Amino acid sequence: MGALKMNLKSATAGMLLAIAASVTAAEDTPDLGVVEIIGQRTPAALALTQDVLDSATLAAQHRDDLSQALELVPGLSLQNLGQRRERLLYLRGFSSRQVPLFIDGVPVYVPYDGNVDLSRFAVDSVAEIRVGKGLASLLYGPNILGGAVNVISRRPQEGLAASARISAEGDDSFDGTLQRAALNVSFGSERWYGILGLSGNKASGYRLSDDFVPVAAENGGRRENADSQDSLVTLRLGYTPGAGHEYGLNYWRQEGEKQDPPYSGSYLRTGARPDGVQVRFWRWPYWNKESLSLTSKDAIGAAGTLRLRAFYDRFRNALDSYDDATYTTQNRPFAFDDSRYNDYAFGGAADFEWAWNASQVTRLAAHYKRDVHRELQLRPALPEQRLDIPTWDLAIEHEWRLGESFSLTPSYQYVVQPGRTVNVFSAGRFSPVSVERSTANNAQLVATWQATQHGSFVLGVSRKTRFPTLKERFSGGLGSAVPNPDLSPERARHIELGYEHRGDRWNAKLALFNSRLTDAIESITVAASSCTSPPCTQLRNIGRQRNLGYEIAFDVTPIDALALSAQVSRLQRDNLSSPTVRPLGTPEERYRLAADWRFLPQWRLRADWQHETRRFSNSTGTRSADAFSLVNAFVRFEASENWGVEIGGRNLADTLYAYDEGFHEAGRSWLMQLDWKF
Repeated sequence: MGALKMNLKSATAGMLLAIAASVTAAEDTPDLGVVEIIGQRTPAALALTQDVLDSATLAAQHRDDLSQALELVPGLSLQNLGQRRERLLYLRGFSSRQVPLFIDGVPVYVPYDGNVDLSRFAVDSVAEIRVGKGLASLLYGPNILGGAVNVISRRPQEGLAASARISAEGDDSFDGTLQRAALNVSFGSERWYGILGLSGNKASGYRLSDDFVPVAAENGGRRENADSQDSLVTLRLGYTPGAGHEYGLNYWRQEGEKQDPPYSGSYLRTGARPDGVQVRFWRWPYWNKESLSLTSKDAIGAAGTLRLRAFYDRFRNALDSYDDATYTTQNRPFAFDDSRYNDYAFGGAADFEWAWNASQVTRLAAHYKRDVHRELQLRPALPEQRLDIPTWDLAIEHEWRLGESFSLTPSYQYVVQPGRTVNVFSAGRFSPVSVERSTANNAQLVATWQATQHGSFVLGVSRKTRFPTLKERFSGGLGSAVPNPDLSPERARHIELGYEHRGDRWNAKLALFNSRLTDAIESITVAASSCTSPPCTQLRNIGRQRNLGYEIAFDVTPIDALALSAQVSRLQRDNLSSPTVRPLGTPEERYRLAADWRFLPQWRLRADWQHETRRFSNSTGTRSADAFSLVNAFVRFEASENWGVEIGGRNLADTLYAYDEGFHEAGRSWLMQLDWKF
């Protein structure tokens, strides 16, 4: 297994990385990027309304990117956006557009369509991941219709520390298909701290399960057109001049390229073409994201805390579409060369907290964000399109602790998208389009009760909104759609009841939820004459949806050397406006079992099992991805406090499975890893 060479371009050009990552235990979780905690006091309802994944959990279960990590959260399922090969999420039935991603409190997603490919983000520099669901704090800012995901970066303690990890994965013949590497170096002093993280991976496709039956676009074995590579640079610098004051600079740059396996489902054998099946031959020569943010935290007297954040986030990619599987010609109507996105977003936020006394705290937040989309296609040549949309909001939250056992937290948020005129390219020319001012009023009320020493209840109601994306408002769908700049925000009402037990040997968490979505944005068929490339559709606010379900999580440590955990999630999604329309991308049931057994002082075994029921891939129900079960297991030997060796396997049963019908995932693979820390 040789060193992995990753081109980090402007940041670390020509660098050879033969290393990988997991930072030393000598680190803290900073609160500069924790949205819900402004000062030093943790809100009473926080632990009961969100799930937290720490770096130790991610390392133990070999969750190497953000999509793999989030799969550990109850109620969250992954989506593979088939033809685009993007890993997105569904959280209690709400999609990635409705559950935005934040890194240290800064929103990170593609400005045009509101999504972001979670698999492009390594987790080597992550301290923890916080997932807020229906009752996520309104202090996050706009568009958290179904919740929010906040990734918190590591912060070192005093002294110098470093860690590295290198791993390789291959099939049954251990034909190397995936290599990962990363390095973290950190330092800390009384007033200064810093951390540099470098990571990368390179995959020469992946092997399909032996159960795959060949079709025209895929002969089995190594998946066609599935190579990819990514590199990530993260930098964190901090200055703490005194107690209650901290200033930080955060920078990260992700660079990648990927190929896109074509549809290889059963309909290629039958010749039928149900809705949603298209065989496309795509490649992304680059997929890059970059972010810079400045943060500050200052104590205001003995009772106040002020935090400020400013950020600039940039996204660039290019897409090539080819005629066929030779990936050489671009003559057919759907083929094109070098369609480029050059998007960026900028903005800022201010959070203020004032503790009136030991039982009452008020928190205020204000956000501003401007999304800008720039698109250019070289062949056939189209003029550059530029679209932009600003959003700002104000939010207030008051926490009232009624004695030792009760707390009540009401909050309110006002969101605005100002009116404006934009130039939209359609039918071969630019036309000015007026967009009216749009507002939203959101509110939430959460009550908690600590019933016993170890058990607590939470009950909450919430009303939230999501404004439509630039793509939803203005996209013409390459001549197959009519833009609708007058789309209104989607609105959701959440009701949740939860209970959590935390004991010495066992913990349990239960959540019951009921969410109603109104003004949902759905596609309808319109007159063919409205488009240049019919059939023709338009997005409109016509949908009503109900998401109903429960989540159970349980972990127990029967003896010091053994830890067991289990999860059960059930979700029922009903389209109330069109009952025959099938919900896309979500299984009704998910189950997880995991065990961590230190059977000898230097040896430990970790294993997990996951089962998901069928999910639909189109709204008519004619396409669906079958139910599946996955088994993973890893054995670790710790030669010393600084060195570790690990071997194991993913999908040990070689299950043939997919998140989107016709876009199959990897079969059985074997992993070898070496890690070190100083």
